[in-house]
Amino acid sequence: MIRLLRALHSIDAAISPEELQAAADQRRHLIRPEGETVHLTRSRRVVNGFTQVFKPVKGYFVTPILIVLNALVFLITTNKWLFPESSGWTPAGEALEKVGANYKPLTLFGEPWRLVTAGFLHADGFHLFFNMYAVMMCGIYLEPLLGRVRFAAVYFICGIGGALASLWWYDITPSLGASASAFGLFGFILALLLHKFLEPRERKALLISIGIYLIMNLASIFFSTNYDHAAHFGGLFCGLLLGLLWLPALRPGASLQRRTVSTTAGFAVCVVLFSAAFFFAPRDVNEYLQKRDKMDENYLLASGAYTARTNEERMKWLQNYAIYYMDENLRIMDDVDKMRLAHDSRRQNRILRKIYTTQKQLFVWNYKTLSEGKNPYDAEIIRALHELDKLQEQLEY
Repeated sequence: MIRLLRALHSIDAAISPEELQAAADQRRHLIRPEGETVHLTRSRRVVNGFTQVFKPVKGYFVTPILIVLNALVFLITTNKWLFPESSGWTPAGEALEKVGANYKPLTLFGEPWRLVTAGFLHADGFHLFFNMYAVMMCGIYLEPLLGRVRFAAVYFICGIGGALASLWWYDITPSLGASASAFGLFGFILALLLHKFLEPRERKALLISIGIYLIMNLASIFFSTNYDHAAHFGGLFCGLLLGLLWLPALRPGASLQRRTVSTTAGFAVCVVLFSAAFFFAPRDVNEYLQKRDKMDENYLLASGAYTARTNEERMKWLQNYAIYYMDENLRIMDDVDKMRLAHDSRRQNRILRKIYTTQKQLFVWNYKTLSEGKNPYDAEIIRALHELDKLQEQLEY
């Protein structure tokens, strides 16, 4: 104790009052006056152990309920008594479709509730864990600030926004998971960070951590196609939008009128955007599926040339059926190109056209080889076969 006092006296003697005042002024510059900014991390620690993640308490009430609901739905979809094809770790596709995955031919044609239920479904245990971890972290920060109702609103609005984005991006690919809601919560926090709503040092730390999370997840678009990137971007956009619209209502000392106007404006903008996205989404998907089935059938019929027992039978099949069916598929592709389809379908259609064109040329070379009785087209045939393999991998269908 004596040594501590001596050290304090030596420091006091070495530093002038002017230097102390300058240091104090610098500290005040970093920590802005109470009431001008908000401390998200000031809320008490509510998750001290595994069981606390699922326990509703003041300031952390809606978040654990959402986590429990997601976990319960996962247990239902992986229950082998209810869905025999499911495992304890991975739900069956049939289970996900029945319970409420977001699938365009169903969602847009009589089952819009899938926009909500899809956010509670997950493809496997890892999918569930990482989404719920993100929801928990955002809930610890945001729920004390927003309150139960507005926090739940952000969660569901961002989930619906992500599901609608999926409908615009995909026609025949189901969408599911709480990723859109999680990205939306991060987007909401990001909107607060970009507008100096938080203390400077807290803002910098959160901006770095959230920025790293978003960059790592969004960068996966260049490495994997197994993620629903449309839902991620849709949820993130909705979170940013709500954060910007609700920011005036969250400012310390905001009047009741400002809070009401700001909150109402956020809801109104989302309702208008969601209604437009739902009713103006491309809706030729059912006719498109019929044409895809027809083209698949034609492709199988054309492949009958490879099962012919003699060269004469193969030549006849190639000339009268195989080449004809590829021409028929290319004609169907002309009709498909006129449809209003989602981006992913248009991408697949470009690949399909290349497949049918290459396959037709392959049939032509095979026919010429048989009719001429020699093999001048071997190199072209081998290249075509390699090209078909690459195209099939790109199609993932």
